[in-house]
Amino acid sequence: MSGITLYSFSLSGNSHKIRHFLSILGIEYELKLLEPHTQEHKSDHFLALNPLGQVPVLVDGDAVICDSNAILVYLAEKYDEDKTWYPQNALLRAEVQKFLSMSAGEVLNGPNLYRGIKVIGKPGDLEQTYDKTIHFFTYLDKHLNDRNYLLGTKPSIADIALYTYPKLAVKSGINLSDFGNIADWFARIESGLHYVSAPEK
Repeated sequence: MSGITLYSFSLSGNSHKIRHFLSILGIEYELKLLEPHTQEHKSDHFLALNPLGQVPVLVDGDAVICDSNAILVYLAEKYDEDKTWYPQNALLRAEVQKFLSMSAGEVLNGPNLYRGIKVIGKPGDLEQTYDKTIHFFTYLDKHLNDRNYLLGTKPSIADIALYTYPKLAVKSGINLSDFGNIADWFARIESGLHYVSAPEK
């Protein structure tokens, strides 16, 4: 065991991103599933790790890293010896950062919230989030028109960050018939040797 602990909810898409990347990197870890219905993420113990009371949280020895994007960057920097998942080139890093920002912006307010309203029962305007999801899917499908992955021919943490919630939105009812490039991108990611499937809901 590596000494790494990941705190998560079973249905957390953001936590799925980290489980997926840990699998790709071949890192063993302890998974601690919190129970949201009992407010375990608001306990004194967990708030000492993340005062915001949010998952995922990764503990690596004395290091405590919160936020899925920050954790992806940390893992890539520390454990990806070939430096392929978070490229060293300044322009490519800027591209990665753009997509990480999208995952916390357009994806959060589109596919993520759509799935949250429809499946988990979060409050919100389903029609509005559907429109935002389709708008984002239209952008993403066009971007993938001449690329296998978000940066080109090889996957990066940008792909890991953006994959989960669009996939969950499709599981929640978004039709991919007009988004063939996204469907192909999903298939390429899911064919990876160390792929970890997204939550069913």
